[in-house]
Amino acid sequence: MRKIAILAAFAAITSATTVFAQNGGPPGRGRGPGGGGMMMDRMLLEGITLSEAQQAKLQELRKAERDRAEAQRGQQQGPPAEMQAIREAREKGDTVTANKLMAEQRAKMEARRDTQIAAIRTILTQDQLAQFDTNVAALKKRESEMGGMGMGRGRRGGPPGR
Repeated sequence: MRKIAILAAFAAITSATTVFAQNGGPPGRGRGPGGGGMMMDRMLLEGITLSEAQQAKLQELRKAERDRAEAQRGQQQGPPAEMQAIREAREKGDTVTANKLMAEQRAKMEARRDTQIAAIRTILTQDQLAQFDTNVAALKKRESEMGGMGMGRGRRGGPPGR
């Protein structure tokens, strides 16, 4: 029991550190790639106990995503070009363009999320997949109720940081 508690604490600290590093700020702020990553992992894996080997594979998946995000972030200065274009359109009052660009961003985030979900599925056992599929359905339902990608969005439903 104590070993599980220590592993859970370690996983929580590691996840929080990962989110902090990805977002350039405190966890839960929803900035940058993976803004709701820790919350999403927690929701997807709710009711599933991972073995140490599975936890190690999950950490590898997170590291690969972190590396991808870092490489992408290293190629740009300032806010991502897509977010800057959305901000500029909104400032000009061009809601049609802003909405179109936000929908494109949302589609990219959903595709990235689906890729992450598929990757997590590969480390689970057949018994764990039933619970995982239930959790995925609940996550998608919650997102649709929140008007799209609810994770990491601003209070007004717009892109982060606005």
